[in-house]
Amino acid sequence: MLPDKVKETIRRFGMLEPGDRVLVAVSGGPDSVCLLSALHSLSAELEIFLHIAHLDHMFRGKESEDEAHFVDALARRLGIPSTIDHIDVPAFCREHGLPPQAGAREVRYAFFTRVAAATGADRIATGHTATDQAETMVMRLLRGAGVTGLSAIPPVRDNIIRPLIDLTRDEVLEHLRSADIAFVTDPSNAKPLYTRNRIRMEIMPVLKRFNPRIEKALASEAGLLRDEDEAIDQYLETIAETVCTREEEVLSVKRNDFNALPLAFRRRLFRKIADLAVAEPSTLSLARIDEALFFMAAAQTGRTMSLPRGLSIGREYDRFVVGMPADMPEFSSSLTAPGITVVSELGLEVEIAIADNVSTFSEEKNYLWQAMFDYDKIGPFLTLRNRRPGDWFRPSGMGGRSKKLQDYLVDEKVSRRKRDRIPLLCAGDNILWVVGFRTDERFAAGPDAKTTLVVRVSGNS
Repeated sequence: MLPDKVKETIRRFGMLEPGDRVLVAVSGGPDSVCLLSALHSLSAELEIFLHIAHLDHMFRGKESEDEAHFVDALARRLGIPSTIDHIDVPAFCREHGLPPQAGAREVRYAFFTRVAAATGADRIATGHTATDQAETMVMRLLRGAGVTGLSAIPPVRDNIIRPLIDLTRDEVLEHLRSADIAFVTDPSNAKPLYTRNRIRMEIMPVLKRFNPRIEKALASEAGLLRDEDEAIDQYLETIAETVCTREEEVLSVKRNDFNALPLAFRRRLFRKIADLAVAEPSTLSLARIDEALFFMAAAQTGRTMSLPRGLSIGREYDRFVVGMPADMPEFSSSLTAPGITVVSELGLEVEIAIADNVSTFSEEKNYLWQAMFDYDKIGPFLTLRNRRPGDWFRPSGMGGRSKKLQDYLVDEKVSRRKRDRIPLLCAGDNILWVVGFRTDERFAAGPDAKTTLVVRVSGNS
């Protein structure tokens, strides 16, 4: 029985304790409805209390409204309290320069966190399955990922639990059929617009010819990689304490101790050092990390090396200093539209495309930020530069009010050291986008835009 398998997964990973309040994320699709069904049938035995959370992302108009009504009716039928909300995620993505998938995920988990706090929930349960695990592993393998990336979806992360992680989607569907439980189907899941959909529809069927249990096999492999990844991380945490120290706004790394580590450990430790140095994920590619390791093995004292996002490494006798230089020179790069431009000063790659329809660009991509603009308002002559005295713009979502860029960055709590490194997408003297933050609402691609300019920014590997 499926609930018994779910109970075993909960026990094996220590997901729940008696008395826990569990927020169940229910989209209305088969996985989340199955999750709710299983937890509801186990609630008395496990001594847990359920609350349903559903978010309408407003991507699909009436279809998503109908899904919200379905979940509301389901909650009432089961007698489980629920919180159902509607958030304009497309507008959020436009305002914050995020691709649809990334923006939806950010809004969704913020919603879950907010509802969990309001309801006193100890855990947030999501409906990820072994099939999701397998698809994620294949997707990351195709893009290129190390052990951390291939370990994919953890069964437990902070207060988030995934009780269906040992079950395939076929097992979920069979349970719903045998128990005569209704669910809704998102039609976008059947369209080859997103990378994950294409993997599900084109790659997984081929792999199943070689191994009918490929989903279980890949999910098991992801579990093994996750265990090894956690063990390596714990070991390197101890090593890091002896190899590197914080000195004001830079990190000091002991040269001999660092270079004595195995190559795999040096790669991983340097990524951690880079993340600490820029106080955010550094997005360094494997090629750039290996360049840094070669420098650290051979550089003479006094030599320095620059890396993307303003990061630099300097050799000082028996140590390396890793951080961001205090000053960033003024730069301005003309962008090819349409086309791809490498902005070497920041280690970024800017891709620009022009289309008559925004939906053309809904495919999931491996990039950092995306924004869309009304082409007729700005034209093809664009630049990417850093800030200058007197810069201002009208941030999206702020009611059309103008704001000095300096004041905006202060309000966003951006440190002085980082402000000169924030790229600005400009058309003439107008700032279209403070990349990674907000767009200017005057140039946004609204519903009346005849031609849309799509700008994607990624790390230059």
